[in-house]
Amino acid sequence: MEESIYFSQKGISVSNTRFIVNGTHIAIKNVTTVESKTLKPRLTFARVCLLGGLALLFGNGNLPYIGLLSMVYAGMAWLLTTPKYAVVIHTVAGDIQAFIGENILDVENVLTALNVAIALRGAQE
Repeated sequence: MEESIYFSQKGISVSNTRFIVNGTHIAIKNVTTVESKTLKPRLTFARVCLLGGLALLFGNGNLPYIGLLSMVYAGMAWLLTTPKYAVVIHTVAGDIQAFIGENILDVENVLTALNVAIALRGAQE
């Protein structure tokens, strides 16, 4: 059986026999299902800056200005964070979060190639 490559970009390769990402090889025959997952950004630091800035607004002297700057920084950090997207591979041995990207299209392209590889694997067996 000859190897057919369905996707190859940015160090990621999907063929009818294997999935390669970050130098890790995963055999397609071991993959049961694949899915995409949205990873929400961590906003803990932005929340702390926002609450700390709110508390400083009621201070004396220059503290309200510092509080206002802290709140502006928190708002900018909150608005500029974006979610990340992951490809999760389910195998008999467990789940693997194989690829994480900031662009949903990259993740969807990898997911489509993996689904094609899984579907054609069943046709070849």
